[in-house]
Amino acid sequence: MMSQQGGDRGDRGVHIGGNANVSGQIATGDNVTQNQQVNAAPSADAAAALERVARLLEQHAGELAEPQRARRDLADVREEVEEDDPDPERMEGALQRLGRRVSGVAVLAEAVHRLGAALGL
Repeated sequence: MMSQQGGDRGDRGVHIGGNANVSGQIATGDNVTQNQQVNAAPSADAAAALERVARLLEQHAGELAEPQRARRDLADVREEVEEDDPDPERMEGALQRLGRRVSGVAVLAEAVHRLGAALGL
């Protein structure tokens, strides 16, 4: 149950109770504006981060125990990013695996971390 209480008190807070499941933005107050973009194409930052990780994977493949699996993990992330309905859990799992596989190469580990940030994970 969601309700917005107001009246003479000037209370513009949102009170959520019961068995409510809120998914999305909530705003209250005078002249509130919100914009939400759902299922948008990957941002330029995310695309650049994906390309940087791919380039670094190739440059440092010889330093990795499982370079082919690291490439597959990155491919999983890229595939999910390009989906109409990307699954954040799937992306997060692939990023975690990729992060473990490249953890011995600092520049790669940092690039994977930045990729996660660019994807909002």
